[in-house]
Amino acid sequence: MEPKIRAILKATKWRQQKLAEYFGVSQSTVNRWLSGSEPEGHRRDAINQAYVQFVGEDVASTTTIRDADDVRKLLEQIDGLKPADVTALLSVIKGFQQANAAQPEQSQPRDRFEPATPRHEPSPSR
Repeated sequence: MEPKIRAILKATKWRQQKLAEYFGVSQSTVNRWLSGSEPEGHRRDAINQAYVQFVGEDVASTTTIRDADDVRKLLEQIDGLKPADVTALLSVIKGFQQANAAQPEQSQPRDRFEPATPRHEPSPSR
């Protein structure tokens, strides 16, 4: 969330106090967000909306997910998910990663296979 808040500040040329007024929070709350504290619920939604409004793009669609921490951050942005839900989802994702790593990658045929020509066996003589 911190990169979005910084992008909003840059796009609007606002100071932390003006951003705090916009979101209806104290300047110290904005400062905590910029230091890595994650806003919750409707505040997070308001930041996402402001980001799209002022910056003009949705960072989730342009962010590369590199590791479990990135996945966790995205999951934490989903309304209604509790911390235990995020942990459970991460566990499921890690399980799929381990299962996929254990299976050899299946090769894809480069050419199409031609249908087999039926073999004509000679009929037994009578």
